[in-house]
Amino acid sequence: MDEVDICIPCLLAFAPTETRELGVRKLKTFKGYIVDLRLHEFRKAIYGKTLEFVPFNSPKGRKLLAQMHKQVTT
Repeated sequence: MDEVDICIPCLLAFAPTETRELGVRKLKTFKGYIVDLRLHEFRKAIYGKTLEFVPFNSPKGRKLLAQMHKQVTT
């Protein structure tokens, strides 16, 4: 699949935040998914269920990115 471009407002809105501990970053979430901009994927972990990994360039990932973009820009 093709690489997905992410706009600057989305990058800024969902960039990880630095915590007090040096080098530790907290990833942001969107609709229950952890947004990992470095690995270009959404992740969901629910206790007792299998981990879900959704690449940004998959159909579901593109849909989530579109919703994320709409939230940031409206």
